[in-house]
Amino acid sequence: MIKTLLQKAIFKRTVVEEIVVIDSVLPNRDAVGPRNSDLLEFARKLPNFKYFTMYPMEPGTEAWFAHGYGMSKEAFRSNLPDYIKKYPETKGKVRYLSEKKKYSIKLAYTYFLAETYTLLPFLEKHHIPFVFLLNPGGAFGFNNESSDNMLRKIFASPYFKSVIVNQKLLQSYLEDSKLCGKEDVVYDFTGSVQFKPGDVKPKKYFKKNKETFDICFVAAKYSPKGVDKGYDLFIEAAHHLAKYRSDIRFHVVGGFDEKEIDVTAIKNVITFYGYLSPAALPEFYAKMDIFMSPNRPFKLYDGNSDGFPLSAGAMYCGVCGFNADELNMNTEFKQNEVVIIETQTKDIVEKVKYYYTHLDRLYDISKKGQKKAQKFYDIEEHIDRRIKLFKKLIEANS
Repeated sequence: MIKTLLQKAIFKRTVVEEIVVIDSVLPNRDAVGPRNSDLLEFARKLPNFKYFTMYPMEPGTEAWFAHGYGMSKEAFRSNLPDYIKKYPETKGKVRYLSEKKKYSIKLAYTYFLAETYTLLPFLEKHHIPFVFLLNPGGAFGFNNESSDNMLRKIFASPYFKSVIVNQKLLQSYLEDSKLCGKEDVVYDFTGSVQFKPGDVKPKKYFKKNKETFDICFVAAKYSPKGVDKGYDLFIEAAHHLAKYRSDIRFHVVGGFDEKEIDVTAIKNVITFYGYLSPAALPEFYAKMDIFMSPNRPFKLYDGNSDGFPLSAGAMYCGVCGFNADELNMNTEFKQNEVVIIETQTKDIVEKVKYYYTHLDRLYDISKKGQKKAQKFYDIEEHIDRRIKLFKKLIEANS
């Protein structure tokens, strides 16, 4: 009798799920980005889907970083009501991991190297098969010994099932360095942005229905002067271009303000917005002519990179992407769909001047780039492919 009651008690503490995402960033009051888009689409397409928020976890000894990942239970409880109010379709689908419960999960999906590595002891403790998305960033570094060691530990886990990469260079690196078997690497360039076609606003054109030529820089701040994202180059170029034509305007969205780099000389032609909500971005992008992304690799830590293109969301909304690509990651966009820039002020200025005087070519690239971006970043097709892979892995593991 006592044994039976004990078994029932243990069963009640066991959480049984099929496909879940385990992550650290949601819920929050200002949810933005691809991970939030993924959650919403998974919730819509998978009736039994759950998103589990990590409790605070510390990384292992292979990590080069010391900070942990996860959210306190207090923060989770505080954020959840506002998140559900904003996204009612997630009600009942966002849960908090418990250190006191046992989990029986057929497949977990995680993001980035650092979070997946930090989560690994939990996954192994509960015998949870997992697949993860290895994006540039997130503590991954090319020829970074610590990054390689973290990857080796993940790939050696008996519960590792597959790694998804969205850059050919990442696929080649994993395979050529023998970190992972070719059969376990899934290349999928496509991803998700924060928008669907219905979110895109009618584009405004310079000299047609607006009087200014508008260039934007959109990025979070991770380094002084934003050298990793090329914010310093953007500001240098802005000083030159402001002297070239009085109708060119500059727009900064994200973690930078007028104090980061002196903009006194161009204060009348530059606007700082801070962070904008996903709902506000389509209206903002409708007025932009160029999205400037002169990002540089290897600035944050050894082997760091951003991937390509950082302008995906803006291109999706019809803005011409001006992207640096020092590692030659671009394998999908043609020359008439995106503008490749060097991480040099002179090159940036010259190319902006050229397209300022050749608006027909600029807007032709905008239209073709938008068409390609909306094809690659179709959230429904993207999630359909993920679900197909997940079900394949579950079946293979049965």
